[in-house]
Amino acid sequence: RPRSGGAKSRRRVPCAQPVRPARAWFRSPSSVSLTDSAGKRSCAPLCTGGMFVHPDLVALALACATLIVWWAWSRRSLAVAAAVPRDKPWERDGLDETGRFEAAVRSAPRWLAFLAGDEPQTLYGLYKQAKLGDAPPGMKSGGLKDRVKLGAWRKQAGRSSAECRADYVALLDGVATRAAAAAAPAIGRDQVTFQPTRCRDLGLRVRIVGTGNYVPERVVTNEEVTARGGGGFEASTVRSGVAERRFAAPGERASTMAAHASRAALEAAGVPPESLWMIVNASGTNEQAIPDGGPLLQAALGLGGSGIRSVSVHATCLSFLVGLEMASSALERADCPPGAHVLVCSSEITSRHVDPCDSHTATLFGDGAAACVLRRAGWREGSRLHAARVETYGEGAALTQARGGGTNLPQHSPEDHHAPNPASDYAANHFEMDGAGALRLVLQHGRGFMERLWPGLSRSLGSITWAVPHQASGLALEAILDALGWPAERAIRTIDTLGNCAAASIPLTLHEGIASGKIRRGDKCVLFGTGAGLSFGGIVLTY
Repeated sequence: RPRSGGAKSRRRVPCAQPVRPARAWFRSPSSVSLTDSAGKRSCAPLCTGGMFVHPDLVALALACATLIVWWAWSRRSLAVAAAVPRDKPWERDGLDETGRFEAAVRSAPRWLAFLAGDEPQTLYGLYKQAKLGDAPPGMKSGGLKDRVKLGAWRKQAGRSSAECRADYVALLDGVATRAAAAAAPAIGRDQVTFQPTRCRDLGLRVRIVGTGNYVPERVVTNEEVTARGGGGFEASTVRSGVAERRFAAPGERASTMAAHASRAALEAAGVPPESLWMIVNASGTNEQAIPDGGPLLQAALGLGGSGIRSVSVHATCLSFLVGLEMASSALERADCPPGAHVLVCSSEITSRHVDPCDSHTATLFGDGAAACVLRRAGWREGSRLHAARVETYGEGAALTQARGGGTNLPQHSPEDHHAPNPASDYAANHFEMDGAGALRLVLQHGRGFMERLWPGLSRSLGSITWAVPHQASGLALEAILDALGWPAERAIRTIDTLGNCAAASIPLTLHEGIASGKIRRGDKCVLFGTGAGLSFGGIVLTY
């Protein structure tokens, strides 16, 4: 059309095809002209007997698919199967032979995921020979694992300490070189477990208004643990990182311990017990088979006739995290009354399930209980639960287990209930752990899990102020923090004085951080850990 003022009309650019309405992008081939009058462009259908697809749509779909593939591939590098450490501490300047050996020993947990064949046993034998010399001739070993380790030590008999130190460093250096060489092709290929990261903040308006703890009066030192086990626990006590732990008194019950911790949390929150809306018992060990710990805790609090819903969550060492997520979701329900409070408590007596003669577990575990009280946060309060995630790798189910106590190995004989079950022996009814195998699996999947929990955690803490880890062991804590690149001073520890208290470990550490003044209102924290199975769990919240 001519413009106003007599300007020349705008020239039209001839089109190869007439502009179609939207419904003409998909039509039957019989009703669409496939070429223009000059025959310069052909829009042949992609299927002769069906619907016509315009080439522009095909190009758009291919572009979108390419973009999605590129995004997925870029994310895969963040979920590598194991975090290859960036340096070799034994190669630092100024170290003599002994210094190189000690640096290699301290960094050995970082390379557990890359050991193959009998390399773990060889490292153990070299370490023991370098530190203690030949194994005593009359030294006895307990289970199969102890016999294998004693055999590895005796293989190095007659060798000097200097020779064993040099071989230890050389073997670990070879493992590190092999791991670095395999790291590049492993990224994004066979050893990668890729799961898309959901970056959406859950934004659950949940506020922790009070925490409390209870630890038994009896303090058990490493010397007492070593004496009970018959000696030879010195190396295990160093690896565990535990200086002392607490043991429950013979007549003390888990529900009684839970009630003490719960009353302390309710007092800190200023909430009377009878006003609770829900009670969650989140413990990894059971006081008895039936009923579960929820009603037992309710009765121990003097609320046996209250009708308050009381349930249990059992996810071994991750029970508190699962219970915390469950309570947060319950507070977001539409039928949750205004001002409702939920109690989440973990109480553990692990000392009654640990073999006192097993150097790997006897030095590690302790007893304790901790609780927290939750309510829905106000709109002007910054407290939130941002993310919660659990991943399970059942291939590690046999790494940490207590086989007895269930339907698989009942105390009585399946044929004659009055006769004992010979299969339910001493070993079946005590906790068994392959610490090296469990740590190897943790290092294999840990970084990928943390990245999927909260993007960026596989490399640094970022905006998160405090890390509240499950106190698995001192060795495991150092290895995990090193693999993730997190500073040790921003991780709260209780392993030194309380040991590994199973599911109560995380809430005890959380209470310690709050009571000591480290964790303050507005601080963003990540609570994380592993449980038997093997499972990973984590929660990101603003306190």
